[in-house]
Amino acid sequence: MNGFDMRPVTDGKIHPKLCGVALDSMVLDRDGSARDTLVERLLALEEEGKIRFLQPGTAYRQTQHSRTPAHVREVMSGQIFTSQTGLTSFEQDRRRRVLKVMRGNSTTGRHDADAAILFEAGKYACGYVLTEDRRILGKRAELEEILGPPLCIVTLAEFLSVYDVFVEEERERQEQLAKLR
Repeated sequence: MNGFDMRPVTDGKIHPKLCGVALDSMVLDRDGSARDTLVERLLALEEEGKIRFLQPGTAYRQTQHSRTPAHVREVMSGQIFTSQTGLTSFEQDRRRRVLKVMRGNSTTGRHDADAAILFEAGKYACGYVLTEDRRILGKRAELEEILGPPLCIVTLAEFLSVYDVFVEEERERQEQLAKLR
């Protein structure tokens, strides 16, 4: 299938093959439930080159913590990570706004790393941030407004559903093309 067979945007979401996918390391946690199948499918898509992870450097630093499961550290260590760079005044403002949303009324700075991951994913034009963090998911509309398109904050299950919609559209277009030949 060539690149012309793909529709780059559907329902405001960019095709997962055309952008980086950032993930919160919790997305890779296995718990012995049916969710483990979703984790395996995500890793298979990345291994097969159907999607590509682009990880914020902050996420890498989080995965180096001694309490991070070994399988998560292994997966994350082989990814492409962003490097810290200077920020323009626009980026500084956007980072402050994301931090404010994530902190809410907290004064501990507990959510600063999450804010940094989200900001970096937006800065480096990831199309998706996969997370299971309820705090982030509860604020995703506000965060997506700040970070702007194409960034979508989704759960693993939501991401795979989006991926499947694009794959199905590609299959249908291929069938239509075959009928025309």
